[in-house]
Amino acid sequence: MSQFQRNIFLVAVVAYLITAWCSTGYHSADEHFQIVAFAQAKLGELPIAHLPWEYDTRIRSSFQPWIAVVVFKAAGAFGVQDPFIRAFFLRLLTAGLALVAIVGFVRVTLPTVPDSYRKAFILLSYFLWFLPFLHVRSSSEGWSGIFLLCFVSTILLSEEQRWWALRAGVFAGLAILCRPPVGLIVVSLLAWMVMVRKQGFRSVGALLAGIALVLAIGVLLDSAFYGEPTSSTWRYLQMGFAGDPDHRFDELPWYYYPPWIIKYGIPPIGALILLAFVALCFYRPRHWAVWCALPYIVVHSFIPHKELRFLYPLADFVPLILILGSAELAGFFPSSRMRPLVRMGTVILIAMNLTGLLVVMITPAGEGRVVLAKALYGRTTEKQLRLGYLIPPENAWRIEFPAFYKPDGIEEVLIDPGDEQASIVVLDLLIAHREEAYLFAERNGSTIDRMTATAPPFTETLMRWYTWNEGAAPWYLYQVSSAQH
Repeated sequence: MSQFQRNIFLVAVVAYLITAWCSTGYHSADEHFQIVAFAQAKLGELPIAHLPWEYDTRIRSSFQPWIAVVVFKAAGAFGVQDPFIRAFFLRLLTAGLALVAIVGFVRVTLPTVPDSYRKAFILLSYFLWFLPFLHVRSSSEGWSGIFLLCFVSTILLSEEQRWWALRAGVFAGLAILCRPPVGLIVVSLLAWMVMVRKQGFRSVGALLAGIALVLAIGVLLDSAFYGEPTSSTWRYLQMGFAGDPDHRFDELPWYYYPPWIIKYGIPPIGALILLAFVALCFYRPRHWAVWCALPYIVVHSFIPHKELRFLYPLADFVPLILILGSAELAGFFPSSRMRPLVRMGTVILIAMNLTGLLVVMITPAGEGRVVLAKALYGRTTEKQLRLGYLIPPENAWRIEFPAFYKPDGIEEVLIDPGDEQASIVVLDLLIAHREEAYLFAERNGSTIDRMTATAPPFTETLMRWYTWNEGAAPWYLYQVSSAQH
């Protein structure tokens, strides 16, 4: 590792630590309700009846919930019961695993990068704006991406390591255990090994043995967790192919992922990612990254239910795709004529990346509700406090506190903003959007004092631009002084 790499790694450690601390909450509901809530149930802290439907169908791997159980028990052994610190430990563990995986991946792929692009590749591997955020997410997509990175690194280093195929299989199995659909990526890379690299069947067999070993251990973990012989991976795939008539998901056209990559990657950066990937597919179709990503994206494009997070396991390959694709495109820009334009574009891209990086490092994840719960945690009062959520009941799940973070001594009340009787509600605390909060206070004859918000004030405009005005407005927590008290 060069001095430059060591310096960047040390900066990354600090940046990821800050992100792990500030990125409270969860990005998707699955990150909490299918991992933390499952661990709570196993620890006896949450009734099984309160778990989501995935528990009853046994389609959620118990591997990560078991990890959460171990982390929470270890925290408890040191007297740490604060739910926010316990969740932070999970994010910190995830960040540590991600950093180790990135170091290995950069080491093995750096020789394949043109000399003039190597420093940019190293920087992007740690600091492409969305990566620190994803690297602290203890979600199935986040952990599967980390193990997938280790799988690829082990394959590419195969000539320098003994027993590499078995280790690669273990990493691949762990990636599949976390998120079964990444099995398609594993199959694609196995095909690349056989058809492009001409790998011997003995090595492929050892790799498959490693996968089988991990999946067998997964069956044991699932059976212990659910209390009956179970393979969550098999049940997940069964439901994926057969569907579940009791749970209908949104369906979107096949072409949605490319526009999403441009839109949510921040348009200049997202557009360059897509363009670089197309260039890599066209000019270097035998590259392992093409075999890894293209089949996965194509198959997911024809699955009606789409979410951007389904592509997150590929996120760590984006820096390499960006660099190699950009190197292929560089020939279209003669240095003498286009150099000023290229420099200007580079400055714009760097500025936008730094802005996005700053936001994800200090902004809570998801709706930010956990920040509001944290403001109430540990408060001691002589009476039970009434907390009102000013939101239509059908959308209450977006902002209600999960049981894991719910403060003691709180009575929760749902208030429909369109309800004419809302003005008679007596509250001590209120969670609402800013405009609706002051309208409610006026109708209720109350005084409200802002305590905290779901995001830092200066990020409000940036987040509105990022979501193209489609995202929800920030939520605010207010202390209510009611004339009716």
